[in-house]
Amino acid sequence: MSKTISNERNAESPSQSIGYDVEQAVRLRYEAGAKQAEASLCCPSDYESDYLEQLPAEIIEKDYGCGDPTKYVNEGEIVVDLGSGAGKNCYIIAQKVGKNGQVIGVDFNDEMLSLANKYKQEISDKLGYDNIKFVKGKIQDLKLPLDKVELWLKNNPINNLGELRNFEAECERLRKEETLIKDNTIDIVVSNCVLN
Repeated sequence: MSKTISNERNAESPSQSIGYDVEQAVRLRYEAGAKQAEASLCCPSDYESDYLEQLPAEIIEKDYGCGDPTKYVNEGEIVVDLGSGAGKNCYIIAQKVGKNGQVIGVDFNDEMLSLANKYKQEISDKLGYDNIKFVKGKIQDLKLPLDKVELWLKNNPINNLGELRNFEAECERLRKEETLIKDNTIDIVVSNCVLN
C-alpha cells in the first residue's frame, strides 16, 4: 500500500471564470518560472541543509513548493513526485531513498522538465548512483506517456474524425503497452503546491 503526501496552499479557484483554461494558465506560468526565478510564485519552505548542498543554485531558486514532503520518505522506497517542476524534491528524495530506492518526477511542462534534466547527470555523479527519472505526463493520467503521444502526433496529424479515432486508439495502446507509471509500483506519492 502506498502513502500520499501533499503540501498544498489553499487558493481560490480561477476555473470558475468562463473560458479560463487552468491547464494552459499553469503551463504558461511555470514555463516563465523555469526561465527566470519568480520568488512570488509560491511560498518558500525550509529543507534540511545537508540535502540542499548537492543541488545547483538554479534548482533551488526555481523551486516553487510550499512545504517539505521529502521528510516523509525512507531508504529504499520508490517515490513519484506529481508536478516535479525543477526537480528539487526529486533530488532531495534521491538522497534519502538511496541507491536502492527510485524517484520518478512527473511534469507536463517542457521547460521545467528541461531544467530538471539539465542537472541529472551532475547530481547522479555527486551521489554515486542514478536513481532519478523525469517523465512527461499529466497527473490525471499517469499511464499515458506524453512524449510518445507528441511523437505520434508529429507523424500523424489529426485532420478529421477518422484520424481522431486513430489518435484515441493510439493513446489507449500506449496506456496499456507502454505505461508511463504502472499500477502498484510506487511506495509513496508526493506533491508540492500542485493540486491546489
